[in-house]
Amino acid sequence: MSAVYLAALFSLGTAIFSAGFSLVVRKGQAHGNAITGVVIGLIVNTPLLIAASWYLWEPEWWNLRAIFWFMAGGVTGPVLGRVFMYQSIHFLGVSRTSPLIASGPLMTAALAYGFLGERPGPFIWGGTVCVVLGCVFITMKGKADSVWDRRFIWLAVAGMMFFSISNLLRKTGINILPVPVYAVTVTYLSALLFMILFSRALPKVHRPYLGRKKAWLFYGVCGLLNTAAFLFHFTAIHFGDLTIVSPISSTSPFFALILSWVFLRDMERITPLLIAGTSFVVLGGVLIVWKII
Repeated sequence: MSAVYLAALFSLGTAIFSAGFSLVVRKGQAHGNAITGVVIGLIVNTPLLIAASWYLWEPEWWNLRAIFWFMAGGVTGPVLGRVFMYQSIHFLGVSRTSPLIASGPLMTAALAYGFLGERPGPFIWGGTVCVVLGCVFITMKGKADSVWDRRFIWLAVAGMMFFSISNLLRKTGINILPVPVYAVTVTYLSALLFMILFSRALPKVHRPYLGRKKAWLFYGVCGLLNTAAFLFHFTAIHFGDLTIVSPISSTSPFFALILSWVFLRDMERITPLLIAGTSFVVLGGVLIVWKII
């Protein structure tokens, strides 16, 4: 199987595991907010990753350039991206923040075009646009927030940019040292450290609360799903270009919608926006797969 096919398959795996993570987090809202789940997941899974890296260790893994890029990717995406995203949710609401965050694949493609020399064809660009539009429709609500301040739109844009920059940094690191398990380990360590530091910048309602015993058990399992998503993501960017990996990985809202409809029917309702979004995501995936076949 060619590298580009493997990139597409691992990207699809990233989207599915990310959707599963989102589903479980939503199911466990009573145990704490989403950022509590992220922090607990990092705390629980980081020792496992350290043990795996230690067991598989090779001398050439001590590469300071790769470590720098992996750490930078951990700070920008899991930390700064989430901090700005939650700040945006606080000031703008979910219905206005989510569509802006969902435009990330286009920014990632632009960065890959400018800094990595990737040259996606019209099918990849068209598929990326369709995926972005689909995610926007899926994450939109029928009724917008009644009151919001345009001055805070920059928070959502900053979150989207940091998530996109993180993809670029991870790709740079994995090109230097193509070892996904080690890449995830370094990324998790840096993300955990800086997440704890930057959590002070979040509104109180979004800060991690680690005092509930049930939250540790529940979100520890969530962390395993998130770790699997990270491992699949790093493997995908090892095999393929960001312009292929990013839009396919970003189809997670589509899979989250399907899983929610199956397992959370009492919490989800099918609307015209969801149908339109699903159609665009499927069309975008078809265009990208058609190009790489």
